[in-house]
Amino acid sequence: MTTGDGDAGGRLFPDDLDGVDPVAAVMLADARRALSAYPELVVVGTLFTAAEHVPGGWQIVCPCDPLPQGARELLADRLEDQADGADGAQAHELRAAARTLRRGPADELTAGGRRFRIVRIEQRIRIGPDGPEPPRPTDLDPLPADHRVRRGRPHELLPEQGPASGFATAELLGQMLDAAPAPGDEPSRTFRTPVALAPVFTVAERGERRWHPVGRLHDAPQQAREALITYFRHVVPAVESPAHTDVARFAEAAALLEGETRRNGIAVAGRRFRIVRIVRIERITLMGSGGPEPPRPTDFDAR
Repeated sequence: MTTGDGDAGGRLFPDDLDGVDPVAAVMLADARRALSAYPELVVVGTLFTAAEHVPGGWQIVCPCDPLPQGARELLADRLEDQADGADGAQAHELRAAARTLRRGPADELTAGGRRFRIVRIEQRIRIGPDGPEPPRPTDLDPLPADHRVRRGRPHELLPEQGPASGFATAELLGQMLDAAPAPGDEPSRTFRTPVALAPVFTVAERGERRWHPVGRLHDAPQQAREALITYFRHVVPAVESPAHTDVARFAEAAALLEGETRRNGIAVAGRRFRIVRIVRIERITLMGSGGPEPPRPTDFDAR
């Protein structure tokens, strides 16, 4: 898939980067190269999180969950923790809001003078001739030490109205619509401004006909590599019970991953693995005039 005129991604970014912040210019150029090399946008599922309305936008306050009710439960846990440190009416309101979230599909509520919403996040992955897009050179790898304590990046801010509208926003929305998983699951006219969040990373394995994710999401490529090293060294011998020779091969592969900087792919015992970038430029929440998109009626939920 291209962006509409045969130029895979070329129209998403300005040709002239003069006047752009140098760091931003490098990231834009890196993104443009990646979009040309990995032009196909593929649906890889939806996640949900909770956000609080704050000055300037909506602050993400919880990790993501694959179900709307999972995000509600995480927000309920957070509100109950905050109620323990609050007094009087505020504590009562926070606990009551937590009970409401646990009982059923409450996607927006106010408690203690604060407004919360369950937010829908689209996930997309880019594919090229050699498979899924690996980490980009401009991705933080590894993350700074202070990022490691923040599971799920719970402090990102969604701007009040999203980015300024323009051709790039329209182009990105067009790509999302082209990649919609099924008829009837398109975004409503209320939420039409895509806002990108930070990228996350996972491990994918090549099957007989396609690549498929095999692990959880990580904030940095190095965390995904560490998970794969653990799998090779401990899970394979203990759970999969391969031949002795294969165990040795997996141990050698783990040593290679541990010893080389920013290695993003490896083949071992007839199997291929790659650290796959689920690019957050395509991992998006849609914004409207009233804030980010909540769960859709078509989204699978626990209740």
